[in-house]
Order: sequence, then structure tokens, then C-alpha cells
Amino acid sequence: MFDTRCMTLIVVSLISLALILTFVGETFFIYAENQTKYAAKLIGNSVVPPVNTTAVGRAIFFISDDWLWWKLNLTGITDPTMADIHMGERGTEGVILADLLNLLKSPKIEKTAERTIVTGNISAYELQGPMKGKTLADLQSAIKALDVYTDLHTKSHPDGQLRGTIKIQSGNTTKPIENTNNTAPSL
Repeated sequence: MFDTRCMTLIVVSLISLALILTFVGETFFIYAENQTKYAAKLIGNSVVPPVNTTAVGRAIFFISDDWLWWKLNLTGITDPTMADIHMGERGTEGVILADLLNLLKSPKIEKTAERTIVTGNISAYELQGPMKGKTLADLQSAIKALDVYTDLHTKSHPDGQLRGTIKIQSGNTTKPIENTNNTAPSL
């Protein structure tokens, strides 16, 4: 049987833990307020040339003035080797604008039996090709023109397994974004 001191200690411990978790949550979560949400449905049929695959995915991007945060939610993919943002029209191979799996940035990769989730972030100075030296607002303009897509490469499909045009989602979205490296949050 618990005595009163033991019960008091348990209650105080639980309250302390709740306060710590609340503080940590506030410290490590920022809100994507006033950031625009973009997404792309990733399928093999959009790759050039089309790839016959059962794998699918969804890419989500939040863009602010200083950072682009991204998340790839993949089913049927266990070995992503490259993920890029390209500029190019549908049905053509475009030029790379950003390397999402830049090894220097160490994107976070989580694997479960059902899916692989890859998250990370980039800043404007990491843009390449025709976007080199430009701002993330310039990238947003290209996205709005529907000339930007993301693609994913794997060991079994080194030329690309999934691809999708990046499109703006309805309105701005406020969503918690986990800050895993204390410099720039990632989805």
C-alpha cells in the first residue's frame, strides 16, 4: 500500500515531468505561421521516362524568407539515394535547383515497416543552377508557375523512381515543425 509521502512524490514527479515536457516542447517546436505550404504527389509514372513501381510518396515543403523545410513521406522505398528539386516542365528532365539529401546537412531518415520519412531543411545560399544567388521568394515564384518538381532516386532506380510537380496548397498553414538541430527547424 502506498503511503501519503510516496503518493505525494509520484504526483510531484508527474507534474514536474509535465512542466519539463511543456517547456521542451515550446523550445523545440516553432510554428510555420505566415509560411506557405507546398506539396507534391510522388509517383513513378511522372519520372522521365516513366517507371513501373508500386512505390509512392508525398513531399511537403514550407518556405519562409530564410528557410525551406521539407518532408518526404515514402511508401515502398527503403533506400533513397538522392532527392532533388528541379526546374523543368512536365515530361522533361529539368535542371537541379536544390539537393535535399545533401550529406553535409544530414537529413533525418526514419524507417518503419510501412514507410520511410525523410526530413530536412535548406537555405537560399544552397540553391543551385538558375536559382544560385537568388532568394527563396524566387523559388516560390517558379513553383507558382508550376515549373518546379521534386524527384527521388533509389539504388534500384538510380535515374529516378518517383517524381511530382510541387504545387501550392490551399492557403497558408500553421503547423508545428520540430526543431531538431537548433539552427533551422525541419518538418
